Amino acid sequence: MALQTITLSVLIASPGDTASERNAVEDVIRSWNSDHTLRRKIHLLPLRWELGAVPMLGSRDAQQEINEQFADAADIVIALFNSRLGKATKRAVSGTAEEILRARERGAAVHVFFSDGSVPRDHDPDQLKALNEFRKELQEHGLTGSYVSVDNLVAKVRTSLERDAYDLGELSISEVDVSGAVSGAILRSTYVYDREPATDSKGRVKVKSVNERLRVENIGDAPAEDVVLELRSAGEGEAPITFGDLTVTRILPRARVDFPVGMHMGVSMQGTVIHRWNEGGEAHSEEQTISWT
Repeated sequence: MALQTITLSVLIASPGDTASERNAVEDVIRSWNSDHTLRRKIHLLPLRWELGAVPMLGSRDAQQEINEQFADAADIVIALFNSRLGKATKRAVSGTAEEILRARERGAAVHVFFSDGSVPRDHDPDQLKALNEFRKELQEHGLTGSYVSVDNLVAKVRTSLERDAYDLGELSISEVDVSGAVSGAILRSTYVYDREPATDSKGRVKVKSVNERLRVENIGDAPAEDVVLELRSAGEGEAPITFGDLTVTRILPRARVDFPVGMHMGVSMQGTVIHRWNEGGEAHSEEQTISWT
């Protein structure tokens, strides 16, 4: 029997100095599919113009063709910048910027990540200046992301895709009948970090309290019973400190549970959360990559 799925297209948009980042994001997409498509019936389709664009000659310029074939149809856009903004078009400061702005205008899920790593020695100062100006402009209209290494980027992109896949997947399922698409419990974890001012008896701010926790949400449509979590580090470093058992009897649909955690100098920048739970007497287990930054 054929597997029916909801397909969400993911455009990887970036200038030409991000080849390693583009490859890493495509690997993240394929890894997500391997972990989730069979159970969730949601498939992510990576789009890269350099691999799938069809050559066309006509009245439109090259960027307009890319818009037509990819940017204007993608459900999700992952945009990456290192030290270059890219070549300007007739309509925007660069081709990648044009793709971002067009996707944002039509309501697609758009995630933009800027490198905070070391600037290449052979970088173009004018390009870097233009990039910083564009970054500042975007930050006035929403939240942008940053990364210091490819591994750090991988963890953050994975978290973004997990949210988009479930949110957009559920929306699509309400419009298209796909049997069993997202039935059952769906557990998703995020790292939450809050700093709140603490005052003395005279109302003076002395220190700031830090509240760090692992938030686990059930975004599915069935209760998750006997939930057990396990944290593992990814790459170099250790997992965060946990305070007490990472267990809970039940997480109802659309409910969440917070578990206090603590960071220390040896914690890796990203890790893995393993969710284990029972549902209707059947055991389930899923892994999720998470960023601790």
